[in-house]
Amino acid sequence: MTAEGSIPRTLHSPAVLDPPERELRAGAVSGLGVFAQGLAAAAPSVAIASVPGSLFLVGGKGALWAAIIGGALVYLVATVIALQARRTVSSGSLGTYAGNGLGPVAAFVTGWALILGYIGFAAGGVLGAVLYFNSFLQQVGLPTDHLLFKILLLVLATAAALYIPLRGVSVSVKLGLGFEVVSLLAIAVILVASYLTYGARIDAGQFDLAHLGQSSTLIAAVTAVGSYAGFESAAALGHEARDPHRNVPRAILRLVIGLAVLYLLATYPEVLGFQGPEQLGTDSTPLPVVARNAGVGWVTYAVDLSLGTAMIVFSSAVLNSGARSLFTLAREGALPRGLGRVHPRFRTPHTAIALLGLVGFVIGLIGTVTSIGRFQWDVYVSVVSSYAYLFAYLLVAIATPLWLRRIRALTPGSLVLSVLATLGILYVIYKNLVPAPAGAYRYLPYVFLVLLLAGLVRFLWLRVARPEVAARVGSIQTLSEPEQARLAGLGILGTVQPGPATSGGVAAAPETGTGR
Repeated sequence: MTAEGSIPRTLHSPAVLDPPERELRAGAVSGLGVFAQGLAAAAPSVAIASVPGSLFLVGGKGALWAAIIGGALVYLVATVIALQARRTVSSGSLGTYAGNGLGPVAAFVTGWALILGYIGFAAGGVLGAVLYFNSFLQQVGLPTDHLLFKILLLVLATAAALYIPLRGVSVSVKLGLGFEVVSLLAIAVILVASYLTYGARIDAGQFDLAHLGQSSTLIAAVTAVGSYAGFESAAALGHEARDPHRNVPRAILRLVIGLAVLYLLATYPEVLGFQGPEQLGTDSTPLPVVARNAGVGWVTYAVDLSLGTAMIVFSSAVLNSGARSLFTLAREGALPRGLGRVHPRFRTPHTAIALLGLVGFVIGLIGTVTSIGRFQWDVYVSVVSSYAYLFAYLLVAIATPLWLRRIRALTPGSLVLSVLATLGILYVIYKNLVPAPAGAYRYLPYVFLVLLLAGLVRFLWLRVARPEVAARVGSIQTLSEPEQARLAGLGILGTVQPGPATSGGVAAAPETGTGR
C-alpha cells in the first residue's frame, strides 16, 4: 500500500489499497484528540508521580538539573520533528521521518526502537497502577502483601489497559484527558503542601552547578527525557487525524512546552519531600511519601485511586502508539502480516495491541515476583526504554536536515536546530557511558543495544531474503497538499495517479533521485 502523497524511492505503479474495512479509520481524531493522545501517552500525572522519584533515586539532588536538561533536549527534538510533520505524516511516526533522510534501515530500526520504548513504558504504566491500587487497598485495611494478590492486580490492570485501545483511539483519548485532569488536581495539593512545609527558603543544593559534572545527573537526564516520551505519539495518528499537517506538529510543540513547565514545578517540591522523615524506598510509591512528609497524607486516598487509573490509561495510550508502529511495519511486509490486521468492528490494530500487552505483562510480572522491588524494577525498565527513545530521536535529528536538503526546503535555522538536538543527545549518551556508572545502571545501555540488535538482524534478513520489502520500509506517508504542489513545481514530485480510495500513488520524478 502506498499512501497519498508519499515519495517512493523509485517509480511506482498506481497504489493498490486495502478495502476500507481493513484500514485505520481516516479523519477520526480531531485536533483536540491528537493533543489528548499525546497527553495521555506522555501522561504528565504519571510522570509527576514517578519520574522525580526515579530521578532522585538515580541522581539525588541533581534531579532538578536532570529535569532541566531533559526538557531542553526534548524541545529541540520536538521542533525538529515538527519540521517534517508540517510536510508529511504517517502512522509509522518517527520511523518514517528517520527513513526519509537515512533510508529504510533507519526507518526500521527507529520504528523498532520506538516499539521497545513503548513496550517498556506500557509495562511501567501497568506496574505503576498495581503499586498505587495496592497502596490504596493497604490504606483501607486490606492485606495485599501476598504474591498471588499482587499478580491478580497485575492481570486486572493489564486487561484494562488492553481493552481501552482495542475499542479505538477516541475512547482512549477521552478517558486519558479526563483522568489526567483529576489526577493533576490531587497532585497539586501534595506539591503545594510540600512547598508550604519546607517554608520560605530555597534548597540551594538542588541548584548546585556541581551536579552538571556528575554522571549520575546525566543518567537521570535519560529518565527525564523518557518522562516526555509519548509526546511524539501524536505523529502516529497521522492517518487518523483531521488536518494532520497542522494538528500534529501543533500538538507536539504545545505538549512539550506544557510538560516542561509542569515537570520543573513538580520536581523541586518532590525532592524536598523525599528528604523528610519517611524515606523513599525501592518498593515505594513516591507521591504518598511526599504527602505524608508534608502532613497531607489524607489526600493519598484520592491520589492512589486517580493515579492508579491514570496509569492504566497511560499504558493504553502507549499501546495505541506502539501498535501503530507494529501495524505500519507489518503492512510494509517488514514484520509478520498478522500484526497488520485491523479489528472489523473497531478498526484498531488488535493483534499488535494484544502482542505488546502480553510482552508488557511479562515484564511487569518479573518485577512483581523478584526481590528487586517493583519501583526499582520500574526505574530500570524506564531507563532502558528512555535509551530507545533517545536513539529514535537521534536518528530523526540526523535525518531531518538531509531530507529537507533533498526536497530543497533546508534553512539555516532548521539546520542549527537539528545539529543542536543531535549534539545534545550524543553528549547525554556519552556521559551515560563514560565514566561507567555504578551498579546495574552500567549494564542498561547494553541491554538496549542487545534488544536493538535483534531488530537489526531482522532487517538484514529481510534485505537478503526479501529485498523488495526491505527497500520500501518507511515509505507509507502522506504529504500535505501545499507540499505536493511545491515539490511538483520544483520537478521533484511526479504526477498524481488517481486510485480507488485516495488520490493514489505519487510517482517520484526518476531523474531527481529524491525520496530517499
